[in-house]
Amino acid sequence: MMDKNLQFLELKRMDPKVTPAPTRLKDYKEIYGHYTIKQASEQSGRCIECGNPYCEWKCPV
Repeated sequence: MMDKNLQFLELKRMDPKVTPAPTRLKDYKEIYGHYTIKQASEQSGRCIECGNPYCEWKCPV
């Protein structure tokens, strides 16, 4: 985790890649790609630990 309190302002949000719709029409696989360990660590470090459960649906930051 990053050592700064306002890291979510300095590190831009990065969403995982999404499989294109034409490809998704052919299978039922997961549509979202995966983060590398480094990317996952950086993105989780953006959390401001506000206690608001909305981030489970869509991160507001």
